[in-house]
Amino acid sequence: MAEWQDPENYAIGLSVVLLIVIFLVTSIVVLTRIYLKRMIQEQERLSKAKIEHQQSLMWNSLLVQEKERERIASDLHDELISRLTVLMYAIQTSNSHVEPVEVLQDSIKIAREITHDLCPPLLQQTSLPELIENFISPLSEVFAIDYFPGTNPCCSELKNEIKLQLLRMVQEIINNILKHSKASKIVIRLRFTKESIAMVIHDNGIGFDTSQKAQGLGLKNIELRSQLLGGKCRFKSNPNQGTTFQIYLKNCSVTQPV
Repeated sequence: MAEWQDPENYAIGLSVVLLIVIFLVTSIVVLTRIYLKRMIQEQERLSKAKIEHQQSLMWNSLLVQEKERERIASDLHDELISRLTVLMYAIQTSNSHVEPVEVLQDSIKIAREITHDLCPPLLQQTSLPELIENFISPLSEVFAIDYFPGTNPCCSELKNEIKLQLLRMVQEIINNILKHSKASKIVIRLRFTKESIAMVIHDNGIGFDTSQKAQGLGLKNIELRSQLLGGKCRFKSNPNQGTTFQIYLKNCSVTQPV
């Protein structure tokens, strides 16, 4: 009889094989549990970070709204109400040094500017490329502006909410350029497809360290508006190399609700 056929040796060999199998199965189970635990922890971390990010955006949204209210209140008080007060004083005292008609015309002009700032006129009839062009046109005296509005027969039929939010993002980005970039040239590109819009805004300014200024209120506001439209917004910048903003919206067909 061969040695391996000996019942005792056979039993020992079988036991060793079973122990190895049990060890391997146990190791697989333990490693799987560790892997699943790490996955759950990572998902929880990402969910927590996402919630914190959303809360940060909501808080910044409230701050933006409050700053906007303060600005409107300041415009009303400093510009419109002050002129109306002068007009009332002139009427009550018959002051010959004040021309009521001129004061009233100035008041109407200021009121119109405030209302236009809150909601651009003829929003329904004006396409997004035209709204952007109307906004950047006065800047052509100060900056070299390359504007590529793209072509799409349906872009004028975008819902008002989409056009207004995109215009606000352009305004926010351009205002950041005016305040901080020291740029001499701005490039704006629009690209339309049947269900998406892509927009790129680049300046040749001083740029900035994204790790230092990425949490600014203006940038948060731009990100918030893009999320409201179900889109994505990202930017890249380096000191002395300018800044580029990229905004992408998908599923923004004229038949789709915001």
